[in-house]
Amino acid sequence: ILRSNDSTLKSASSQGKEVRFAEEVTEYDDDASQTTPPFLTGWEEDEGGSVEGPIVNSISRRAGEAYGHFHQSNPPLSLCAKLNRYLSWSRIGSCIVRAAPCFWCARKKFSVSATDRQILLRLNLLCAFFCVLQVMIGVFIFITKFTGYVEKDNNEVSNPDVDKPPISVDLWSLETFVYFISLINFVLLIATVLAHRAIRNVNLVGSVRFMWVLFWLLPLQIFCMIGLFDINNVGGVTAKYWWDDPSMSFVRRLFCEEGTEDSKCMAPIDGGSVYESELIWCQKEYNATDCESVRDDAQRRYNLSAGIYYTVNGVWALLLVVLMWVTLSLLQAVITLPIVQRSKESNIPLWLTFPIVGCFALGYILLFEEASIEEIVDDVYWIAIGYLTSGGLFTLAAMIGIVLKFYTVLNRRQRRIKQGLVIVFISTIMMTLLAVSTIFVTSLLYSFRFVDLTEDSLQQIACVIDMSGSCTGCDQLPKQCPEWTNEDVQKVLATMMKQNTTLAAIFLVYAMITLRYGFVLFAHVSRYQIEYV
Repeated sequence: ILRSNDSTLKSASSQGKEVRFAEEVTEYDDDASQTTPPFLTGWEEDEGGSVEGPIVNSISRRAGEAYGHFHQSNPPLSLCAKLNRYLSWSRIGSCIVRAAPCFWCARKKFSVSATDRQILLRLNLLCAFFCVLQVMIGVFIFITKFTGYVEKDNNEVSNPDVDKPPISVDLWSLETFVYFISLINFVLLIATVLAHRAIRNVNLVGSVRFMWVLFWLLPLQIFCMIGLFDINNVGGVTAKYWWDDPSMSFVRRLFCEEGTEDSKCMAPIDGGSVYESELIWCQKEYNATDCESVRDDAQRRYNLSAGIYYTVNGVWALLLVVLMWVTLSLLQAVITLPIVQRSKESNIPLWLTFPIVGCFALGYILLFEEASIEEIVDDVYWIAIGYLTSGGLFTLAAMIGIVLKFYTVLNRRQRRIKQGLVIVFISTIMMTLLAVSTIFVTSLLYSFRFVDLTEDSLQQIACVIDMSGSCTGCDQLPKQCPEWTNEDVQKVLATMMKQNTTLAAIFLVYAMITLRYGFVLFAHVSRYQIEYV
């Protein structure tokens, strides 16, 4: 506008002269003078050949009107808009890598104006460090648990009928979540090592593969991380009923009084199947009366230490979730959004692989696992059926996605066929949303103990979930387990349903994102101009 309307400025620009403002603007009131801002007050040529003002002419009035219109049409930004503008993933990642203690002693200091790729390299190193420590924690727990079985095998005392298995696939054991999260972090560690060179050399193919690894592992990490937060104190239930198990031998050596880890500290609950109480057991076996107090004191100290240990482990896993999320978001920015979107749209079957495997795995565990309770609680049976149904619907949607990926449109008839396939795809995902939502609501009710079970049902559940032989009445009809309290059984059941709720919520997110993709694809196919092509 200035160059085309002001002759003095136009001629000065064409002659290559310096153009500058006459004065520095330090304060300006929008309401007082919107029509003529002080820095748009005309131009004149000085002795040095430069152009400056102030001479008010027609261009200053027109520019002032444009300036006032700009301020009127751009109101102040809202809080969310300011957060979106100033809290970018690049800034968040830069703050993380600059605040990380492991980079404080780095030989080359990290610049404030670092590129996204440099930030991504540091985030990748942080993820690798977190993975190494998490894998070490899992290996340590496995060795300490497995050592007890080796010692009992060497002493020819182990009885596999009453010993808890070293690894049990259930939804309430804290050790199981540690094992799984260590396995996930081991895979992530390998991926970060392979992706480091791809990020440094700007290898687009390697970066896209790393993005899909993060897409796959992030929900698994979230699921196991939530399982490590023991809000129902099932760790105390484990210590209480599996205290004399070989897997707890290392724990007994740490927390029991010296010389009692394999004697008085192993007092069975209520005296076991032979004696009537702990006192009688202690008197008959060791001619003492303090066995119960020795055991309870050791369990109390172990529960306190284990609670801190698993909580810290959960917080560590949560920090890794944050790192993975920031890394994934920044990685998508480096790859660029169009390529990321194209990769997602062309790999819908790969995107749905996790909910397919997860639904079928949870359905199998709830129906056919040794510690399954579907015969006692009907709702658990229907939850398992819901998981299997959801897995089948996700599989059907993935198969339709494969057809849509390779189906080409060359005429109007083929376009109508593809539109019909997209409608079937959307209908399938809607049915999946209904099934997963039902699982989510049902599991949520059980996780908050809104559903009351009878005492007989709780006793039968105790016989199923007990794997260490602590129950003494499970071989009778009706099945009874006097050693397990109803409160402890409800804690286990609530923890199992809490994990079901978490997984159902993750599957809901997958289904909603896939449904959104279906609507976008339908609009794209509908606008496809075959005649123009």
